[in-house]
Amino acid sequence: MSRKAYDKSDDTERRTRTESLAAVTLVSSASSEVKRVRGFWNRMAPLYDVAMGGEGAGLGKAIEYVASFVGPHDVVLDAACGTGAFACGVASQAGFVAACDLSPKMIAQTSRKARRRRLENVACSTGNLCALDFSDGSFDVAIAGNVLHLLAEPQQAVAELQRVTRSGGTIVIPNYMNEEDTDRRFLRLAGAVGFTVHSEWDTPTFLEFLASCGLAVAEHRNFAAKQPLCVAICRN
Repeated sequence: MSRKAYDKSDDTERRTRTESLAAVTLVSSASSEVKRVRGFWNRMAPLYDVAMGGEGAGLGKAIEYVASFVGPHDVVLDAACGTGAFACGVASQAGFVAACDLSPKMIAQTSRKARRRRLENVACSTGNLCALDFSDGSFDVAIAGNVLHLLAEPQQAVAELQRVTRSGGTIVIPNYMNEEDTDRRFLRLAGAVGFTVHSEWDTPTFLEFLASCGLAVAEHRNFAAKQPLCVAICRN
């Protein structure tokens, strides 16, 4: 079942969403869990690209696939951008890219990457995917890559992506899959250094999860990266 398009003229819906976002912001800003996660990714930031080994050609192909859904005038959000793989990878196709991450040091890595590639249409800021500091319907395309499985409440993150993406816009969610038991080896190793995984999906259950959040998945494609990567293309 497709989700009813968000009607910006509906004051009741606007008020409900605004009050809900404000409440989440207040809770999140004081949360020790947010501080713990931020600290972990701050420590990981200088090592992340090396540790992931670039993730091989699979990630590059996934980025090309995502970029094919971005138009030259599109305003794009890359939320929980990490070191900017998707933000910088789609920038040449976009009008403007806003990249945000909970970790200031991850954002610093994204900024450096954008400067090295001479991308002048990428702006970086700190931000919480579960309480985004952007107005309703700000973006034509919103991306949240390889992050939902790390969140205790991934539904909240999806709701925020829906809120900040215009009606008829595109929400792109690449996420690691656990298709086989061998796919969990990397997650178990990462867990030993404090990498918390809250959800494990294979492709069918991942797509079911997105549908349960009210996302209409138009298409999806799987790529071989550090572990299987499913990219879901959804219409808002």
